[in-house]
Amino acid sequence: MTVIIALKDKKNKRIIFGSDRQYSQGIIKGVCKNKIITKKVNIIDAYYNELDTREIHIGLAGPGFIAEIIEYNFTAPDMNEKQTFMEYLYDEFLEELRQILIDKKLSGTSNEVFKSGSNILIVFDDEIYEIFSNFSVSKIPDEYAVAGAGFEIAIGSLYTNLHYHPDLDRVEVVRQALTTCGVNTIYCDTNLDIKTIDYI
Repeated sequence: MTVIIALKDKKNKRIIFGSDRQYSQGIIKGVCKNKIITKKVNIIDAYYNELDTREIHIGLAGPGFIAEIIEYNFTAPDMNEKQTFMEYLYDEFLEELRQILIDKKLSGTSNEVFKSGSNILIVFDDEIYEIFSNFSVSKIPDEYAVAGAGFEIAIGSLYTNLHYHPDLDRVEVVRQALTTCGVNTIYCDTNLDIKTIDYI
């Protein structure tokens, strides 16, 4: 149970990425290390020469073991310079992650549809992507995306601040939305992680 928020701050050319830190197992709750993970990805040419190294920022809502797998047992596959990021997500990144989860018998299929039991937000460059439980992908056209059990409360807070307090710093907008979830739902807490991701 969690809440993850990614908010575009176009004025300052950055994305604010935040989460709470609560985890729950049955009736027991605790504080997890981190729900936002950064992985390096190598950009390569057709001859597998490394041209650049970039960062993918991943926020996870769902089973904690997926965050642990990504942080400790997953290397982002190389991305071909001619691939779009959406192609890379479908053909390389998520396919590799899906295979690890299936091989380790941590996730599987239902009626031939893969089910991870998670929602994932990914920030790459100046874009936000939402990954659904079946590992389908949506590029977010809006100013923000929210995932996790507290999403309805977070959306209300984000909308109110963005439309009625437009001069409020975007980091504070995210902080208030996360805090509102932590105060008003049993599924989130007020231990927050907020990351600012600059882009060109």
